[in-house]
Formats: sequence, structure tokens, C-alpha cells
Amino acid sequence: MQPDVHRLIELQKLLSAFTQIERSVHRIHLGTYVTENDTEHSYNLAMTAWYLAAWFPHLNKDLLIRYGLVHDLVEVHAGDTYIYGTKEDIDSKEEREAEALKKLQKEWKDFPDMLASIETYETKKDPEARFVYALDKLMPIMLVYIHDGYSWREANVNLDMLHEAKIAKVSLSPEILPYFEELHSFLLEHPEIIKRS
Repeated sequence: MQPDVHRLIELQKLLSAFTQIERSVHRIHLGTYVTENDTEHSYNLAMTAWYLAAWFPHLNKDLLIRYGLVHDLVEVHAGDTYIYGTKEDIDSKEEREAEALKKLQKEWKDFPDMLASIETYETKKDPEARFVYALDKLMPIMLVYIHDGYSWREANVNLDMLHEAKIAKVSLSPEILPYFEELHSFLLEHPEIIKRS
């Protein structure tokens, strides 16, 4: 049955709640540093994947965009987990996100495409999911760079820590790994943005 306006309002509530999930990456807004939210991040990831799709025609562009849009949607119920967060948060991430997915599956049975996209992305079974997963690890680096390294300074993150935390993850995508390597070399030349160690 076609959804009525009340169901569309429920979707707006979900999407609005998604904007409330703050990440640990900062950007400048109206002259001050504010945290990026999940909606901003997901939109930017989807747009970047769409842009890159032209150079990787063996990948399904539609899947790249869908995965970009939904890759963090479980966080609406599980919250964001910072890569340099507490051990407790990191250790509980998988369980919290699995429970959050179950909740979305219960709430959104009438949006099977969204649920299937989340499930396939989470398994990383196809090259598109691995591409978006790896690109997701690259996006914060670029955002922190263009905002003068503020988030790294606040968290005392150095380039060696960043490389160690990201290399295995970006290596899942042969298409994204060269971008990471190029970005790492570029950051080596900018100790004013991020210290080496």
C-alpha cells in the first residue's frame, strides 16, 4: 500500500533524528568550529562516491550512492563511535549497531530497499560496499585537513596514529587505497596541520 502523509512525516522524523547524531570531526560554521553531523557526512560521502563513479565504471553507481546515504543510518539508534573513543565504546560498537539495525528493520518494513542496502553495506560483500567503506575512512581526513587540523589537535592525533587506524580499512578497496596513500604523503608535507608522531 502506498504510504500516506503520516508515514512520510515518520520518515522526516527519522531523518531529523539523523541530523542530531554528532560526529567527532569539526568544521568551521559561521566563524566557529562545530561538529559535523551524520546527515552532512552521509550526504558528502554519497556525493563524493557519485563523483568518483565516473572513473570506476566497473562499479554500480546507484549502489555507491545508496550505500553512501545509508552507511551510518544505524547510528540514529546506536550513536557514532569515534575511532579514538573509549575502549568501551569501540568494543560495544558492533553489538550496538546490530541492535540498531534490528530496530530499523522493525520500524521500516515498508522500506525494504533501504534495509537491504544497510545489510549489504554492513557485510562488505560487494566491491561497492568496500569502496564506500574505504571512502568513509578517507572523508574525515579531508574534512579535518580543510578545517586546519582542528579535530586532530583537539584529540592529540598524529599522522602515525591516523595511518595505523586507517590503513587496513582503506586497503579493502583497491580503488580508494591510492587516494589514501596520496593523502598520507601530502600530509607528511604539512606538519602544521598534523604532527608526524
